[in-house]
Amino acid sequence: MWKALLFIAVILIIIFLYDRYKQVIKVGKEGGMKHKYRELIEFILSGDPRCKILHLTTDTVILGISNYGNSTLYTLIQTFGTITIVWKVKSRVYGNHKLEWSFDEYGDQEYMAEKISNDLEKYQINVMTK
Repeated sequence: MWKALLFIAVILIIIFLYDRYKQVIKVGKEGGMKHKYRELIEFILSGDPRCKILHLTTDTVILGISNYGNSTLYTLIQTFGTITIVWKVKSRVYGNHKLEWSFDEYGDQEYMAEKISNDLEKYQINVMTK
């Protein structure tokens, strides 16, 4: 019984790793994360002149500002068929905050940027009025 469960677990891990490998190859053929999501990245970078790309891999881009225990980070993660954007703020004054969005990987990046901008504005107004 346990051998069958172990065999199934190994097969599932192999399938997952193979699918992830195919995804990495696909993103690479599309120019990599920096190229594929350039409009979204440019939007985020334009929010503050100190904002920069902090980390770049085959399926993740981390952008933002980080200094002296405070940070505002945007993490773009290529998942299977979607792009997930995570916004995290760590501040000694304002505390920790996090929002997350998921969009179709080939969706309109201008729409993504507008949605993120509007949601952040609403969130910040909500936080300030509490």
